[in-house]
Amino acid sequence: MSTWTCRVAALGLAGLTLAGCDEATGLPFAGELGGSAAQSAPRMAQVALGGGEIVLAAPEGFCFDRSSVRRTPKGGFAVMARCDTLGVGGFYGVHPLAIVTVTTSPQDAGTPLPTPEDVARSAGSARLLDSARGKGLSLAQLSDGAQRLEGVSARHWRGVFSVGRHLVAVSLYAPEGSRALGRDGARLLTTLSARTQSASAQVAAGKTQAVKQ
Repeated sequence: MSTWTCRVAALGLAGLTLAGCDEATGLPFAGELGGSAAQSAPRMAQVALGGGEIVLAAPEGFCFDRSSVRRTPKGGFAVMARCDTLGVGGFYGVHPLAIVTVTTSPQDAGTPLPTPEDVARSAGSARLLDSARGKGLSLAQLSDGAQRLEGVSARHWRGVFSVGRHLVAVSLYAPEGSRALGRDGARLLTTLSARTQSASAQVAAGKTQAVKQ
């Protein structure tokens, strides 16, 4: 993982420890396009967290950084980025440049989903610029918060969505000029939420079927 990616990842750790960061290499959103199969890292499109009850599923063009994945008895953490920035071979220029941190934690049954305004308030001094909602999803586009990162726009997205007994918090960061700073970022997080809810539901259904048998 690049130095810059490690700094972004640190914003979403919420008490977890991130190891495996290479402090000697990497620039913001660095990565070579179209590497050969021999040089290319394998794509990690899904990550199981929360004791296997949550299956994070990346949108097209995005991958999880396997060195970022951390699991705890009740939650977990992972970083998702455009695949070429993680050394995965192929052409990904049609996808917006962004890095997403994902943190999961348990929640009590019946707990209402935080609103975009709740998300904004949790970010301290950040100002709510825009919002979006989806199925079990709340997103807030925010201005500069308390923390700043070199090479990263002050504008970013944060949000939450529910997966069964778990709450998933996401933060999207991108350099100035990236389409992900606008509505493309909201669409990216909406797709992540929808795919994760679907993949997690399939796992839950499989476990239920196994018990019945």
